[in-house]
Parts: sequence; structure tokens; C-alpha cells
Amino acid sequence: MSHKCHNDDSVSVRLEYFADRLNLVFSYFLCTLEFRDDKDFAGAPGKRDRTWALKTIQNACLHTTLIALRDLDDFLGPRTRYSRPDDLKACDFGFPHLASFLTKSEREAIDKNIVHSTLPGVGAVGFRWDVFELATKGIRQAMQFLEWAEKHFGSEKNYAVTRINAYVCRRKTQEIYDYIRKEVEKHRAKRDETANV
Repeated sequence: MSHKCHNDDSVSVRLEYFADRLNLVFSYFLCTLEFRDDKDFAGAPGKRDRTWALKTIQNACLHTTLIALRDLDDFLGPRTRYSRPDDLKACDFGFPHLASFLTKSEREAIDKNIVHSTLPGVGAVGFRWDVFELATKGIRQAMQFLEWAEKHFGSEKNYAVTRINAYVCRRKTQEIYDYIRKEVEKHRAKRDETANV
């Protein structure tokens, strides 16, 4: 399904859908940053109902982020025998690169611990994700696709809305990522400083 088969409106709608899906990658970070100064957010879940509720929300956002990363990896990867005909792929836009970013073990961990209820998932209590590292890999690849879309559709005068949507999505994604990166760096520096005391 190449973009050549569609008009600007059709391709633009697909790109907007991609942008909405991409935005879900930030769920965990935005939740954590929103509630970081809330005393109930840092509390023990067994002590207060509100703490339990906030931890539940944070876990749901973590799951959303990890599933969104797996979805992004699928979008940027090739069509395979497991792909469904209605799966949206970067290659549907004419994107000539394969930009999958999850390793086999990262994808398997997301599948077993988040997407499916598995026995290995049950044993993963306390499993630690480097969510920021995974998100960074995914965002870099998504930005590569969006930059390509801007340039590629920029050369076709009939795709002005698509080009604008790619630009807006790229800028918004970069701004959110930059904000989160700065906050993560501050948090890590503070944690390291506390550990060295």
C-alpha cells in the first residue's frame, strides 16, 4: 500500500494516526512527572488508598509506554507473514528503510511481562525496565521516519497537508522528548549524588 495510491487527505490521516500512537510512548514519563511531587505517589501502597491508586495509574502508564514501543517497532519494521493486511507500516508511506529498534530479548520481555499473562511474567515481580533507554531508541527511529516524510512529501506539491503533519509531529515529539530527557538527567544526577553521600 504505497502512498502513491492515495491522496493527501488519506496519507495525512494515516500520519495523524501514527502521531497519536507515537504520543503514547510518553505515557509513563508524563504520569511520573505529573505526580512526582505528590506525597502519596512516593508512599507505600499498603498505607493509603490514594497511594495504591496512583501506583496503579503509573503501572498502567508503564504498560501503555511499553506496548506503544512494541507497536512503534512493528510500524517501523518489515511486513512479515505475521503482519495483517490492515497493519499500518512505515513502508506503506514509501519509507525505504527498516528501522526496528527492539532487540529480540526486549521484545520478548515486553510480550511475556506486559502483553500476555505468562508464567515467566509471574516470576518477573520486581523486573526493572530501562524505559528511558527503550523510549530513546524508539524516538530516534520515529524521528528518522518523520524527517524522511517531511522531505519526501515536501517534493510532491500535492502532499502539503501530509508534509505539514510530519513537521508538526516531529517538532512536538522532539520537544516532549527533550523535556523528559532533561528531567530524567536531573533525577539521575540527584540519585547519584545521594548515593555518593
